[in-house]
Amino acid sequence: MKLDVETSTEEAAELMRSILRPQGELTSEYPLVFGDGAPGQLLAIREGDLVVSSCAILKRDLVYPEGTTPVGFIGSVVTHPEVRGQGYATKLLQFAEETLRADGCQHALLWADDPVFYARRGYALDGREVDFLVDRTLGAFPVTDMKVRAMRAEESGVVHDLYSKHASRVGRSAAETATLLSCPRMIVLVAELEGEVRSYLCFGRGADLEGVAHEWGGTPEGVMACLDELLAENESVFVMAPGDPGAMGEHLDSLGALRAYGRLGMSKPLVGSEGLPEGAFIWGLDSI
Repeated sequence: MKLDVETSTEEAAELMRSILRPQGELTSEYPLVFGDGAPGQLLAIREGDLVVSSCAILKRDLVYPEGTTPVGFIGSVVTHPEVRGQGYATKLLQFAEETLRADGCQHALLWADDPVFYARRGYALDGREVDFLVDRTLGAFPVTDMKVRAMRAEESGVVHDLYSKHASRVGRSAAETATLLSCPRMIVLVAELEGEVRSYLCFGRGADLEGVAHEWGGTPEGVMACLDELLAENESVFVMAPGDPGAMGEHLDSLGALRAYGRLGMSKPLVGSEGLPEGAFIWGLDSI
């Protein structure tokens, strides 16, 4: 068995697509991994000339008021159906962790379809998540003078500035935000007042976040106005709120939205044994 970093990503990407999106396209949903000059990386195990298991990794900084924590995201872990159960995914996961540790990451983070598999390999549920179900039967949304419309491509910098005001967030550049905002099957709404964009909201993204409002920024009133606009076209909207939803949560509670608590994903310390800082905060745009 030869464990190797895939230098030509086509075979690893095709294995991922064939398993995760057999009827569709995957690479455009994750431009920070598959895009030209992307910071992410594909890892693969080869058996002879065949890629039998592959995954994606992406180094990010989690930003908190107290400082930053370098972490590595692991995603799209797949193994060819004909060779499952032979330990390929476990060996690939170990190699991904070693690669991230060597790059200075203190934790590995992932979203698991099979939590038991990862729990056996040292991962634990982590990251607070508050979810809301918002539908047309709720009370009236707050009245506002803000105008809601689709974001223009040239406004990605404004959206990035609003995103960067979150005290806890995934650190990313303005160029990376612009790239992420162009993901397929995603609606990005902005709320403006007197010609100035005050808020934004991202709804949907590829197949993983269909029907989900998963990132926003700016004034809560503007975000609520964007939600109200979405409900004009959708019977209901699932709102995923990493960390503390703050004023947004208070607004949604006052309308009678259903609230539920969960975990954002799973994590494993790569250095020492300490877990992530309390209130780990991971927005949907940065997932892989």
